[in-house]
Amino acid sequence: MRAPNNFTKWLVKSLRFTALDLMAYNPNFDQIGNAFVQHYYNKFDVGDPALRTAGLEVLYDPENSFLTFEGNQVKGKQAILEKFGSLPFRTIQHAITKTDCQPLADGSIVVVVFGQLKTDEDPINSFSHCFVLKPNAAGSFFIANEIFRLVLHDI
Repeated sequence: MRAPNNFTKWLVKSLRFTALDLMAYNPNFDQIGNAFVQHYYNKFDVGDPALRTAGLEVLYDPENSFLTFEGNQVKGKQAILEKFGSLPFRTIQHAITKTDCQPLADGSIVVVVFGQLKTDEDPINSFSHCFVLKPNAAGSFFIANEIFRLVLHDI
């Protein structure tokens, strides 16, 4: 195998700097993530399922949003809204315990939420909810990835 020539070394070095230059960590990641959490749960916690899906609709991309809800995966805005519309409760209340946010190199933001929720007359359950908020062409964000799990312990 030949040793890399000067051009190869230059190209590798240039590509490395180019990749670093493309990194666009959002300095406002914590503020954006926390504002998103307030907005999301205010829309989710309305009593009418039709109003719930209408309020959440603008947060998802028609093709590029993914949801894993209690292990069930769906893709796209319509499938996600149908999943939310099919949930078996009428009322829901979330109490947020902690929100952690981190920036990603492409300007996206990871948001992890821990809390408790109560649906209808059911007992209170703990939950974990993770989002990846991706910047869109309009200068806002959409939910690219979302994972929700109740935290149930069967000991």
